[in-house]
Amino acid sequence: MGSKWKVIPVEKSNEKQFLSFLDRDRISHVFTIYDLKYMRDKTRVWAAFKDHEICGYLFEFDNRIVHTHGTVESVTKLLHCIELAEPVLIIELGHLAVVKEFFEPVEPTDASSKGKITKYLVMKTGANTFNPIIRHRVKRLGTEDLNGVLEHLGEEWEKRVKDAIHRGIAFGAYEGDLLASVATVPETIDNIAFIRGVYTAPSRRSRGLSTSVVSALVKEIINLGKEAVLWVAEDNLPAKRLYEKIGFQKTEHIILGFKARRL
Repeated sequence: MGSKWKVIPVEKSNEKQFLSFLDRDRISHVFTIYDLKYMRDKTRVWAAFKDHEICGYLFEFDNRIVHTHGTVESVTKLLHCIELAEPVLIIELGHLAVVKEFFEPVEPTDASSKGKITKYLVMKTGANTFNPIIRHRVKRLGTEDLNGVLEHLGEEWEKRVKDAIHRGIAFGAYEGDLLASVATVPETIDNIAFIRGVYTAPSRRSRGLSTSVVSALVKEIINLGKEAVLWVAEDNLPAKRLYEKIGFQKTEHIILGFKARRL
């Protein structure tokens, strides 16, 4: 007798079982956990069950970004849930062949990528591997620093830093009295702090500011008893070297990202 498959939306009635599935590997599912917790109104999730066990899921954020996780067989069934014509796809490495049966890669999600698909390395560091390098004045940012972020780094980063101040952690690095670089963790998920934003003013780059600010942020993360995790595009060599220099190491996770068009 063949296996019984079922694809259903994740709702309140089955969310507890789904969250238990996510807890098995928080590094892989950190975006899903975060968006379900803080952006539920913008998030839709479908889970694929095989003989009553979850084998994979697909989640759609803000009617534009789609993530796939799980077995290839489950993703094949889940892709039929997508109605978007031109989504941004974030997928596991092994899903590419089946995803290409539904969508054509059009543009990478990271500008440093050499082709139409960005390959992200998932990296982490903790107390045993971290090697901080801080050569600038750094501080944990608070609401009193938001005007400086807006003035020197722009409106987008003012909003991102504001969100991190309220729910997570934000650090800044200064050149003289000028706030020139920021690094943020929007929210910590149990023992994981996912670094989602690192930015240096274009006129201040190549001066080690990002190294200083990320080092300060990771130092705070470790002091809180958590592990620092981030994604970096494989072709973004300066960023990859920075993270390796201060002790980040590659995990076994590899993620692909690209803007796509339905076939």
